[in-house]
Amino acid sequence: MKEIFIKIKNLVSSVLSTVAECIVPNLPIMIGVGMLKVMLIVLGPNVFHLLKETSDTYIVLSFVADAGYYFMPIFTAVSSADVFHTDRHLAALIGAMLLSPAYIEAVKAGRSLSIFSMPIAMTDYGSQVISSIIAIRIMSYICAFLEKHLNKNLKPILFPLLTILIMIPIAFCAIGPLGVFLGNRLVDLILLLKDLGPIGNAFMCAIIPFITIGGLGGANLSAMLLLASAGVDPILFFSNVLYNNILGFVTLALYLRNRNPETLASAITAAIGGTSEPALFGIVMKDRKALASLCIGGFAAGLLSGIFKVKSYAMASFGTFGIVTTIGPDSSIVHAAISMIVGCIIGFVLSYLSHNKHE
Repeated sequence: MKEIFIKIKNLVSSVLSTVAECIVPNLPIMIGVGMLKVMLIVLGPNVFHLLKETSDTYIVLSFVADAGYYFMPIFTAVSSADVFHTDRHLAALIGAMLLSPAYIEAVKAGRSLSIFSMPIAMTDYGSQVISSIIAIRIMSYICAFLEKHLNKNLKPILFPLLTILIMIPIAFCAIGPLGVFLGNRLVDLILLLKDLGPIGNAFMCAIIPFITIGGLGGANLSAMLLLASAGVDPILFFSNVLYNNILGFVTLALYLRNRNPETLASAITAAIGGTSEPALFGIVMKDRKALASLCIGGFAAGLLSGIFKVKSYAMASFGTFGIVTTIGPDSSIVHAAISMIVGCIIGFVLSYLSHNKHE
């Protein structure tokens, strides 16, 4: 039994390490657009009101910041190609085809598509990273096989053509359905946790890092919209606000230990900007102590918010300012603030004490 546990542990560590390797090269993009979002929050209508949401400057900066995340499947595909030692340009195409405007329009219109008589899972891959990593890993095996077996005279034509033709059904008909299945099960889990009271809130907040790592943000949003349709969200939105702020403080503790400027930028992006990817993928996911600190802090904060019956009445940024959505007839922003502060303190202290200086 012990040997099985060690093998599972090593497998999980290997998978997380590989995912991190594929994502870390994109940190400059994540941090850059994350800080851009922070700037928009501070200068925009949420704080200083120096930029109106209808101004050209605000609109341009917003869509540039959104582009950094929306096209992450392409960026991740390229960096994954480097990790798996395969063709970067074909990898970029695989990432890009998941975001093809015609495909996205079909998804939004609710159309059904198929390829070679195989049904395509109609899902929006924008901002996703896991799908790209899996696709490029599979593509690396296909490329290696074709490289070895194709006639050298036909290779310049058949190598890219066959790679693309093989990857289209794999990406759209195999990887896509897996994501849809996991997403649907996640929505079921969230609705189950909602009915469990405070302990459900605790587990919800604790597992959000793994939802993000698993690339299931779309399902997270779907569940959020489903809950919001009832006029109040008793579990999910504020759990995301708690998660981002606790993540920011866990990362801040690491910055105080290693004094790495990127760590500080990631902490600010998570807490204020509500954008977790730089801190989670670039720093915390590779550090089991930090990840444990984040989950424990999240569990405590979620439990308190459940006991206090904190609810969200609107959707906004997942950053610090998202706390204002808890103001309502059956919810107190004071209780929300207490939950957030307790979770941030626990996450910060655990993260700080579990690491040595310069670790």
